Amino acid sequence: MGKTFNELALDLKDYIVEKHSNYRGLKHLSLQRYNNLTVSMNSRRYGKPHVIIRVGISEAVFSIPYVNKIDGGLGMDERYVMQWIGTDVVLQSLNDQWKLIKLAELDNA
Repeated sequence: MGKTFNELALDLKDYIVEKHSNYRGLKHLSLQRYNNLTVSMNSRRYGKPHVIIRVGISEAVFSIPYVNKIDGGLGMDERYVMQWIGTDVVLQSLNDQWKLIKLAELDNA
Protein backbone atom coordinates (compact mmCIF):
# COMPACT_ATOMS: atom_id res chain seq x y z
CA MET A 1 0.00 0.00 0.00
CA GLY A 2 1.30 3.45 -0.92
CA LYS A 3 1.54 6.49 1.28
CA THR A 4 -1.42 8.65 2.25
CA PHE A 5 -1.83 12.20 0.95
CA ASN A 6 -0.65 13.57 4.32
CA GLU A 7 2.48 11.40 4.24
CA LEU A 8 3.16 12.46 0.66
CA ALA A 9 2.77 16.13 1.62
CA LEU A 10 5.28 15.73 4.44
CA ASP A 11 7.71 13.98 2.09
CA LEU A 12 7.34 16.74 -0.51
CA LYS A 13 7.88 19.41 2.14
CA ASP A 14 11.09 17.69 3.27
CA TYR A 15 12.22 17.31 -0.35
CA ILE A 16 11.71 21.00 -1.17
CA VAL A 17 13.31 22.18 2.08
CA GLU A 18 16.31 19.97 1.34
CA LYS A 19 16.60 21.46 -2.15
CA HIS A 20 16.42 24.97 -0.67
CA SER A 21 19.11 24.17 1.90
CA ASN A 22 21.66 24.67 -0.86
CA TYR A 23 20.82 28.38 -0.79
CA ARG A 24 22.00 30.45 2.16
CA GLY A 25 19.18 31.44 4.52
CA LEU A 26 16.33 29.78 2.62
CA LYS A 27 16.10 26.62 4.71
CA HIS A 28 14.58 28.41 7.73
CA LEU A 29 12.13 30.34 5.55
CA SER A 30 11.15 27.14 3.76
CA LEU A 31 10.12 25.37 6.94
CA GLN A 32 7.50 28.03 7.64
CA ARG A 33 6.40 28.48 4.05
CA TYR A 34 5.65 24.81 3.43
CA ASN A 35 3.69 24.10 6.62
CA ASN A 36 0.47 24.46 4.59
CA LEU A 37 1.56 22.31 1.62
CA THR A 38 -1.14 19.84 0.53
CA VAL A 39 -1.32 16.94 -1.90
CA SER A 40 -4.69 15.80 -3.24
CA MET A 41 -6.70 14.54 -6.21
CA ASN A 42 -10.11 15.47 -7.61
CA SER A 43 -11.45 12.82 -9.98
CA ARG A 44 -14.60 14.81 -10.76
CA ARG A 45 -12.68 17.84 -11.95
CA TYR A 46 -9.88 15.96 -13.73
CA GLY A 47 -10.91 12.59 -15.11
CA LYS A 48 -7.40 11.29 -15.73
CA PRO A 49 -4.80 10.28 -13.12
CA HIS A 50 -3.30 13.44 -11.62
CA VAL A 51 -2.06 15.09 -8.46
CA ILE A 52 -2.93 18.54 -7.12
CA ILE A 53 -0.20 20.34 -5.18
CA ARG A 54 -1.07 23.45 -3.14
CA VAL A 55 1.49 25.71 -1.49
CA GLY A 56 -0.10 28.75 0.12
CA ILE A 57 -2.27 30.41 -2.52
CA SER A 58 -0.48 28.66 -5.41
CA GLU A 59 -1.84 25.47 -6.94
CA ALA A 60 -0.76 23.26 -9.81
CA VAL A 61 -2.13 20.04 -11.27
CA PHE A 62 0.19 17.42 -12.80
CA SER A 63 -0.73 14.33 -14.77
CA ILE A 64 0.65 11.01 -13.65
CA PRO A 65 2.64 9.01 -14.61
CA TYR A 66 4.09 11.42 -17.21
CA VAL A 67 4.38 14.46 -14.88
CA ASN A 68 3.01 17.00 -17.34
CA LYS A 69 1.51 20.17 -15.89
CA ILE A 70 -2.24 20.32 -16.60
CA ASP A 71 -3.15 23.55 -14.83
CA GLY A 72 -1.83 26.27 -12.51
CA GLY A 73 1.68 27.03 -11.37
CA LEU A 74 3.94 26.92 -8.33
CA GLY A 75 6.60 29.45 -9.28
CA MET A 76 10.16 28.58 -8.36
CA ASP A 77 9.09 25.38 -6.57
CA GLU A 78 7.51 23.82 -9.65
CA ARG A 79 10.70 22.15 -10.88
CA TYR A 80 11.31 20.56 -7.47
CA VAL A 81 7.72 19.31 -7.32
CA MET A 82 8.01 17.78 -10.80
CA GLN A 83 11.28 16.06 -9.83
CA TRP A 84 9.67 14.67 -6.68
CA ILE A 85 6.55 13.43 -8.49
CA GLY A 86 8.74 11.68 -11.06
CA THR A 87 10.37 9.37 -8.51
CA ASP A 88 9.26 5.74 -8.59
CA VAL A 89 8.12 5.58 -4.96
CA VAL A 90 6.00 8.72 -5.26
CA LEU A 91 4.47 7.65 -8.58
CA GLN A 92 3.52 4.29 -7.08
CA SER A 93 1.89 5.95 -4.07
CA LEU A 94 -0.02 8.39 -6.30
CA ASN A 95 -1.21 5.55 -8.53
CA ASP A 96 -2.38 3.64 -5.44
CA GLN A 97 -4.31 6.70 -4.23
CA TRP A 98 -5.92 7.13 -7.68
CA LYS A 99 -7.06 3.51 -7.64
CA LEU A 100 -8.57 3.94 -4.16
CA ILE A 101 -10.48 7.03 -5.30
CA LYS A 102 -11.84 5.25 -8.36
CA LEU A 103 -12.84 2.18 -6.29
CA ALA A 104 -14.66 4.43 -3.81
CA GLU A 105 -16.56 6.02 -6.69
CA LEU A 106 -17.66 2.59 -7.91
CA ASP A 107 -18.83 1.65 -4.42
CA ASN A 108 -20.87 4.85 -4.16
CA ALA A 109 -22.45 4.43 -7.57
